[in-house]
Amino acid sequence: MTPNTIKSKDRVNSEVWDNLYQQRKSLLSYPDSTFVTLLHRYFTTAKHRQILDYGFGGGANMRVMLKRGHNVDGIEISDTVIEINNQILEEQNLSATLHNVQSHEALPFADEKFDAVVAWHVLGYNSLSSLQSRIGEFIRVLKSGGCFIGTIPAYGDVSHDSGEVKNAFEFVSKVPTQEGAQIVCFESEKAVCDAFNLDMSVALLQSPLMDGSFSRHWVFLYEK
Repeated sequence: MTPNTIKSKDRVNSEVWDNLYQQRKSLLSYPDSTFVTLLHRYFTTAKHRQILDYGFGGGANMRVMLKRGHNVDGIEISDTVIEINNQILEEQNLSATLHNVQSHEALPFADEKFDAVVAWHVLGYNSLSSLQSRIGEFIRVLKSGGCFIGTIPAYGDVSHDSGEVKNAFEFVSKVPTQEGAQIVCFESEKAVCDAFNLDMSVALLQSPLMDGSFSRHWVFLYEK
């Protein structure tokens, strides 16, 4: 895949999400309960002081980490959502450093800067090649002994079931409000580990969406 092709796909996803954020959609005001459970189970403020929150969206998970005492750098592809989050952080007397970095761009950080990397409900919005490139960047900026935790869509997720199939891993979303976004989904734990090229723990997270469809994601934890 050429760099121009990657940038073209990246712009599609960026435009989809910036439009949603401008309409104040997909801005959850509450944190993900599974994320909070795993945060408290595997992270401590002493060992995981510096955290990279990649694709922080509405920022609810990020604010949980900040209130717990972690230092957070956040990455998003939308200036709109960065502006919204900076306002919320100011109102709540919290502080994080937020960056606009497109998914084809290198992360603007030195090697081994972070004790942990979080990528919650965001990595699905990639091609397989851009996902693997981004995973490489996460491992580069993660300290030895650090944790990388996140989610990736599983077969049976609404984005997979309704998506236009490109190959076994790549789809074009047909979900209303996200139509046209590039997504990746994986059939099994092994497929996730193979795509990431990492030896990590993987488990399935599923919840009903009350319309007959499901949110199905693989949750993963990697320790460097």
